[in-house]
Amino acid sequence: MSAAGRMGLVLLVVLAAGTAAGEEVWRTRAVAKLYGVYSPRGFFNLVVRLKCLDNAEWVNSDLKLARITVDFAPGEEVSKETLARVQHEAGYRPGPVDLFRVTGETVDHSAPGWMRLKSPPPKKTAQRSRVARRRRG
Repeated sequence: MSAAGRMGLVLLVVLAAGTAAGEEVWRTRAVAKLYGVYSPRGFFNLVVRLKCLDNAEWVNSDLKLARITVDFAPGEEVSKETLARVQHEAGYRPGPVDLFRVTGETVDHSAPGWMRLKSPPPKKTAQRSRVARRRRG
């Protein structure tokens, strides 16, 4: 078993022990109203910026209601100002943000529309561009 596999197994055991001991595992869920986002491209623009947040794990966008829902890592806190900043950096006027604490029973990411956020790519763009220039000649 690889080191990452062992680490994942240890994390699962710790989470299971915490819930068995009576501690609730909760997530922060943020629901933000979006102003000026009317296309899937606008939601994609926001998702790209949400990937840069360290503790954001899941996102669900609703184009009809112009709303985005973000679930953060278990036990992580987030502020309304952080999400307003993300909306502003994406070029949109920040809308109202509601923060909720959801527990394991109410968190279901298997429903349609949920997308797991992956970590941002490494910042080695300068090195990549030098290699590309060498190849071109």
